[in-house]
Amino acid sequence: MVKRFILASLILVVLGGCYYSVYSNAYPHLKNIRVEPFENQSAEFGLSDKALNDLSLSVRNDGRLKMVTQDPDCNLEGTILSFEEKIYSYDSANQVQDYQLIMQISVIFTDLVRNEVIYENSSMRVTELYKVSDDSTARFTSKEEALSEIFSNIFKTVVQNSLEAW
Repeated sequence: MVKRFILASLILVVLGGCYYSVYSNAYPHLKNIRVEPFENQSAEFGLSDKALNDLSLSVRNDGRLKMVTQDPDCNLEGTILSFEEKIYSYDSANQVQDYQLIMQISVIFTDLVRNEVIYENSSMRVTELYKVSDDSTARFTSKEEALSEIFSNIFKTVVQNSLEAW
């Protein structure tokens, strides 16, 4: 019994050490990033702080760039142009089932080493659904979860259109 446990533990340790990444970096000189607080031009309170927190988390989870506040190699900044929350679907009893969040942003990703804009989109539109009914098929159960996914999608879009060289 002890031998099986040791063998299983050894196999897990060996397999845990195997790692392969399909990430590529079109800008290998970029090592550090600063994420600026987004300007919030919408009427929704707290979106700027939510954007900064969720984008910083996305950078850390991605692992290609290290978050810094001083002497960054690149900079991510943006403006939340509009935010809308509207009813997306009803059930058969005419009760709200899903809400849709719609955010339009302007985002700029700048290479500070070469002093050039790598990615810019002045009217990126990102949407996500969240449910308020148990019968809904939406993935997210709260507005906060849906907002986090929106900011995660923004980061993925910026990275796919800038750092990844396919």
